[in-house]
Amino acid sequence: MSQSKRVEPTVGLREQKKQRTLLDLCLAARRLTVERGLDATTVEDIARAVGVSPRTFFNYYETKLDAVVGPVGEVGTRHSREQFVAGGPTGILIDDLTWLFSCGFETESDVREGISLVTKIIQTEPRVLAGFVASGPRLESAIGELLVARMGDEASPEFVSLAAGVMTCITSTAAMSSAGDPNRSLAAAVREHCAMAARLFNQPDDRNRRPAE
Repeated sequence: MSQSKRVEPTVGLREQKKQRTLLDLCLAARRLTVERGLDATTVEDIARAVGVSPRTFFNYYETKLDAVVGPVGEVGTRHSREQFVAGGPTGILIDDLTWLFSCGFETESDVREGISLVTKIIQTEPRVLAGFVASGPRLESAIGELLVARMGDEASPEFVSLAAGVMTCITSTAAMSSAGDPNRSLAAAVREHCAMAARLFNQPDDRNRRPAE
């Protein structure tokens, strides 16, 4: 992994507000689902909890299940996506993917609460678990668009699918590992887990190399 200095994205106030509403609606939907169950939770309830109208809710999510699952197709921020497509911030693809997945609007407390709520929900709501599974192609499509914009024809469908799977696994594992440690940031956990994944491809040194038969 490159040790080059990370570049933090700058985000406009308008985008911050939109993304904050997107995440607030998700957290509200999860809290209410834990409290009441998915069937007893309404779009009106979720919107009221955030202080917006049901009409505003539908500007962000199509259904209450979508809100519980959350913005899975959102990778990074608009500014960080633009920087990634332009070849930044480091020029090394795996480092830049790690940086992109670490760029977001959620606070560390939101991340931890979100993980805790989802863990409880999927134990009693199979539809939510199915919703997370069904969201996979959306995330892969979002990553694919970014990779194609950056790499052109080099980003084959097979490469996109592999990159999406690897980064989803790393991010999910990192989020779970950081949930119980209030002093550990999600961004740091993602970088650490990406570095651990890179060890899978390390070449053996002379001490560990087995003689050819």
